[in-house]
Amino acid sequence: MKNNNLIPDTIHRENIESNQDNVKKVILLVEDEAIVAMTESIELKNYGYNVIHVMNGQKAIDVVNNTSNVIDLILMDINLGSKLDGTEIAKIILKDHDIPLLFLSSHTEREIVDKTEDITFYGYVVKDSGIIVLDASIKMAFRLHEAYQDLKNQKINIENQKLNLQIFEKRYRRLFEAAKDGIIILNAESGMIVDVNPFLINMLGYSKEQFLTKHIWDISTRDNTEYSKQMFKELQEKEYVRYEDLPLESSGGMEKHVEFVSNVYLVDGEKVIQCNIRDISNRIKQEQLIHEELEKQEALLKEIQHRTKNSFNMITSLIHIRSGITHSEEAKTVLEDLTLRVKSISDLYSLLYDTNSFYEARVIPYCNKVIDSVLNLSKYIEVNKNIQDITVSSSDAAIIGMILVELISNIIKYAFPDSLTGMVNIELKLKDSNVVLIVEDDGIGLPKDFDINKIESIGLHLVDLMVSQLDGKIQFVPGKGTKIIIEFPFSAPSPRS
Repeated sequence: MKNNNLIPDTIHRENIESNQDNVKKVILLVEDEAIVAMTESIELKNYGYNVIHVMNGQKAIDVVNNTSNVIDLILMDINLGSKLDGTEIAKIILKDHDIPLLFLSSHTEREIVDKTEDITFYGYVVKDSGIIVLDASIKMAFRLHEAYQDLKNQKINIENQKLNLQIFEKRYRRLFEAAKDGIIILNAESGMIVDVNPFLINMLGYSKEQFLTKHIWDISTRDNTEYSKQMFKELQEKEYVRYEDLPLESSGGMEKHVEFVSNVYLVDGEKVIQCNIRDISNRIKQEQLIHEELEKQEALLKEIQHRTKNSFNMITSLIHIRSGITHSEEAKTVLEDLTLRVKSISDLYSLLYDTNSFYEARVIPYCNKVIDSVLNLSKYIEVNKNIQDITVSSSDAAIIGMILVELISNIIKYAFPDSLTGMVNIELKLKDSNVVLIVEDDGIGLPKDFDINKIESIGLHLVDLMVSQLDGKIQFVPGKGTKIIIEFPFSAPSPRS
């Protein structure tokens, strides 16, 4: 009679040590002989194992399927005295559980041993071999299982890496093939083309097979081959190059202007070169059309300036002729003043035309012309000029010229009566981002009750209006003679000025 009280088949762990590195392994012993089982259990416990004993195959299946149990190894007898022997029970258990299983049997027949090898590779121990052999076999089974687990994990990692690599390769290939720019992959040592995407194949007209027989410089234009070879050497050294316009040659001999960006990177420890090529032929054509149109516009503007200058000269000549035949002194004076004003504008257009400038003017040559033209009206006045070499917009220059005409004309008329001689100082400079114009004479000075808003002189009224147009201010400084200070913001010349 089997003594189930001595070796219970209820599921439990006995004296499991929970110390960190000394946790006892749990062995499920499947043995239908109670005495044999008791002996084996005692020996195994003496060797530091916890043992769970069951006496038939169904109980073994139930123990393993119970998720609250942790079974580290199964010792399986072959003869269990039931319909299913140990080999069939082992197959059922191992179908759903990865647990090292050792057959423990008294059978030594070749066919029995061979049969078990098809079920598990952890070993076959003959009963009565002794606990030393059994313990060694168990330890070997644990090592084999651990090695198998490591191998399985490595295999899973390798499969995951292969899957990720396939995903990355698929994404790369999609990007590579769907890119709307040309892409070439080069051998970093030789410059041979090793891959090319469909966009560049369509752009240059070579087949993929033709591309793969070429170096990168073989697709440059014929007169650009040596330069492309130098570019490749530079790329090898710097590992990055960029060219805004690098002509390539299509299979039909047509020149294609491209923007070319290349960089070196590592693939599996080896250097490769990727070249991104963007077709800019249409952009080049558009830029050329724009350039040609700008040249036409500039030529037209220059012609307009020339005609404007001639028109002002003609107007000045007509006024001068009219002044020569009039008998009215008052009319002569008005015509002479008008001549000076028109000539100041004419001088500006002459300067712009001579310097090929459309939007800006240097104040030194322009102001000198204006001042000299006005001084021709008087031989009694000496002028001292101190003009800083600055550049202003053509519109500001025109206003400065007319202000000088009005102020100097006013000095000639009123500051030195009865042909008195005198000195006029004219200074123009930049100060704190403002333009400062100072016109000072040593004449008779302004009346004590001078008020620009009350005087009848149209010239000073025009000056006041033009200063306001420049967003500036005008100041009359009392003293010997007259000193006028005009200050307005300096703005850099631009096409909109």
